[in-house]
Amino acid sequence: MSVSRIGFWSVVFSYVCWGFMPLYTRQFTDVSLLEFFAHRIIWSAVLLILLMLFQGKLLNLFKNLRPKRIALYFFTGFLVASNWYLFVWGILRGDITEASLGYFINPLVSVVLGVIILREKLRIPQMISIAIVAAGVAILGFAYGQFPWLAISLGTTFGLYGLFRKMGDLNAVEALSLEMILLLPLMLALVAYLYLHQHLVFGSQGLLINLKLMSIGVITAIPLLYFIYGVQRISMTTLGIIQYLGPTLQFMSGVVFFHEVIDQHRLIGYSTVWFGLIIFALEGVIYSRRTHQEQSRAVMMD
Repeated sequence: MSVSRIGFWSVVFSYVCWGFMPLYTRQFTDVSLLEFFAHRIIWSAVLLILLMLFQGKLLNLFKNLRPKRIALYFFTGFLVASNWYLFVWGILRGDITEASLGYFINPLVSVVLGVIILREKLRIPQMISIAIVAAGVAILGFAYGQFPWLAISLGTTFGLYGLFRKMGDLNAVEALSLEMILLLPLMLALVAYLYLHQHLVFGSQGLLINLKLMSIGVITAIPLLYFIYGVQRISMTTLGIIQYLGPTLQFMSGVVFFHEVIDQHRLIGYSTVWFGLIIFALEGVIYSRRTHQEQSRAVMMD
């Protein structure tokens, strides 16, 4: 199997894991959201620390810490942790379909952030797709009886996470490890707080629940590591298509397994958003191929 094909299936695997994350998360209804959140970061940090030790890179990571680097990766860690918290909160509240919408619109949010912060220019089809998606979000706001702030918050936090991660100089595994390590003291303090107030499930209800809570870190970190491995070996065009697999599976989980209601108005809203996203995705594929062909011609002429 070629390197690019291995990368493709690695990324697909990661998005399938994220797509079915609601099915896994809903098993923890007897655990408080704060404890679930804390365990997700604690055990992810443990797994990543072990990986860095195995690779012999952990000591070097600590040696090269600088205040600016610490501040940047603490902030990006805060952003991804906020995204995780909101996503789990949405799942446990029964808003899986709205949560999935946040990841559907994330690519568009990233484009808008690029325009606002990096002064990038939009192509006309991108402007049209953004306008259509905005109309769909407005329809969903009417259908839900309130602005779909959960979806917008998820899309925005993950978009900002990607934007600020671009400003860092660490590779993906090192950056993720540092983020989790910097958040670790806060999560340990949160666990101590839950213990003192007798709200901690871990260590009080047997080995099975302890192992289940520890597995949260594995379920979190493994897909991320597969994604990091795969994304370096496939084109951005391919990634642009695959990234819709996760929220599609999340949406289907909400409808099929948890019987979330999608009435006529919500269906119109989601359909409008999806139509805008299809335009966005197809334009990205066409633009990428055209740019590649132009670059190839330029090389041949040289």
